Amino acid sequence: MAATPAKFSLFKRSNGFYYVVYDQDDRRRWKSTGAKTRSEALRALADLGTVLRPSHRTLRYAQFVEEFMSYANVHNAARTVALFRNVLNGFNRVVKNTLITDITAVHIDRYKTIRLREVKPVSVNVELRMLKSAFSTALRWKMVKENPCKGVPFAHVPEQLSVFLTPKDFEKLIHVIAEIWFRELVVFAVLTGLRRAEIVNLRWVDVDMERGVIHIQSSPRFKTKQGKQRTIPLNSTALELLRAKRKRQAGEYVFTLDGNGRISCDWVSHLFKRYVRKANLADDRVHFHSVRHSFASWLVQGGATLYEVQKLLGHSSSKVTEIYSHLQPEQMHATVNRIVISMN
Repeated sequence: MAATPAKFSLFKRSNGFYYVVYDQDDRRRWKSTGAKTRSEALRALADLGTVLRPSHRTLRYAQFVEEFMSYANVHNAARTVALFRNVLNGFNRVVKNTLITDITAVHIDRYKTIRLREVKPVSVNVELRMLKSAFSTALRWKMVKENPCKGVPFAHVPEQLSVFLTPKDFEKLIHVIAEIWFRELVVFAVLTGLRRAEIVNLRWVDVDMERGVIHIQSSPRFKTKQGKQRTIPLNSTALELLRAKRKRQAGEYVFTLDGNGRISCDWVSHLFKRYVRKANLADDRVHFHSVRHSFASWLVQGGATLYEVQKLLGHSSSKVTEIYSHLQPEQMHATVNRIVISMN
């Protein structure tokens, strides 16, 4: 069996192309990636896997993690990359850098058991999905013959209704927010149902005042969920809010810290929770994502169909939107009344 390569590196030659340099069979070797930018060269590494990675029989878990993270850094949003890194590093507590081909469902179940003692089932399921995704990539790269996560059941999560604000509680919350920019951000969130990251990364170029819509799309510094784009209609209040902001604010981003400086997602959540406590709301489980739930819940209670809500929220599956179905049983009367039977 040929000696396997150790670490590899990229460099750009005078011809403008990136090359990958690696050691194999005690010799220094190089191979063109066919790319002229570093990001394209990193993508090409996946196709060069048969050259760069050790044979399946000797590939250890840490080596796979290193290669997978290089791939993830290019193809995933920064927060997703950070989550992959934390989960994959945590999983090493169980596999202890064993050969990747020796990892089985037993290791996944052990990890699941350990994490259920440490975090909530919802968080465990997120981590299981991350592991499944990473090993699906290993399977596609032909590093393993089967995904070890296959057949491993997710942790049971007791069914809970989504936490959302009543209009009265939302008004109470808004009145205690001191910062104008943050009050506008929260109001805009409940008027559009946008995710936290979608709001703080919304740029003026994404806003079409004339048509009254905003475009949720990826940018060099932000990647939408699953990389999908969608167009959201604005109601009159949201449109009025944006027009007022545009008159007094320049810059690239719609929502900033008092007119200058980007807002972090973590700061939005922290500040929101602070005002939830200050407003002394009845349900202290309310968090920023509850505003998105409020948007959907209010629409359903107002007569919107689950299909309409699904499109506005950007859910990839109607199953996700079904959590709001309990809010519209009375609206089903018109449907069931279509069945008419004469009793005479």
